[in-house]
Amino acid sequence: MPQFDMILLTPQQAEGADVLEHTAGKPVREGGGDETHRCGACKTKLMINVAHRDVHGVVIQCGKCGRLNTEAHHHHH
Repeated sequence: MPQFDMILLTPQQAEGADVLEHTAGKPVREGGGDETHRCGACKTKLMINVAHRDVHGVVIQCGKCGRLNTEAHHHHH
């Protein structure tokens, strides 16, 4: 079960992106794979047991610390 810390974005970097709102205590997405993705700042689990394709290009605002996160580019070669 790999866990990844997401990459933090500034509001300027996230401009124009479709931002998913995360609610503290509840993942934005769950199921369909084996990856867990955490907030790059506070390590809150934003997506649990998801497939990599579910994370691709996603921007999430952490419901706990408010920071903007995007996928960690760990599978791109």
